[in-house]
Amino acid sequence: MKKTFLWLLTILLLTSTLSADIYIKTKINIDPVNALGQSSPARETFSEQWISKYLTVISSQGLSYLFDLKKNRIYLISHSTKSYLEVTPPLDFASLLPPELAPMAQALQQMTITVSPNNETKLINNIPCDGYRVEMTVMMYPIEMIIWASEKLPYDLSDYLTRVQPEIMKMQLRASDQSTAELQKIKGLWVAYETKAQMMGTEIKSRAELVEISKKTAPSDVYSIPADYQKKDRLSREDIQGF
Repeated sequence: MKKTFLWLLTILLLTSTLSADIYIKTKINIDPVNALGQSSPARETFSEQWISKYLTVISSQGLSYLFDLKKNRIYLISHSTKSYLEVTPPLDFASLLPPELAPMAQALQQMTITVSPNNETKLINNIPCDGYRVEMTVMMYPIEMIIWASEKLPYDLSDYLTRVQPEIMKMQLRASDQSTAELQKIKGLWVAYETKAQMMGTEIKSRAELVEISKKTAPSDVYSIPADYQKKDRLSREDIQGF
């Protein structure tokens, strides 16, 4: 009887380990902004990622990205408009903009990015990281970033780092393949970063840091698109406010 119990326990533990997905939680802080007679308070939000063998979902306030590596598809999900886009990578954010935002699309195509290692190291939540300095020009405005990245991770994220993370960076930076090719100099998972942007005479600062990376069972519906969401071909102005 005792041997049978131990055997069942072993099977359960193995099954739990095999079905567990990688979970990443990131804290994002944005400093207060005062510009053009308007002000917004400091904000703290969280981004969550679930990573399985073929599926990855990244969810934050108002939007989600769903990556299906088996189908080679990316789904951009806007919760505020209850809609989604289905695209085939490589992703080009400018091509998804509505026709009335053509000037913005042209400006985004002219983005420049320069990456250089800063030869510094840092331990962030027990993950050894290397530092990088990133200088960008976006729509003629300068942006500086300090990024801490690591290849020394507790779990194997090779497929994610090769196929998913580059597309995430393009989406979040609204950049093209040509612009983001420079970001390949950054090796490993982005564990933390600091951003300082100068826009219309105002400095905007934000910070992000990984606060959890673990293995756990994903919610049953985490890799699915809500049934009542409508598929469309381009982003709307309302979508862009979220993206």
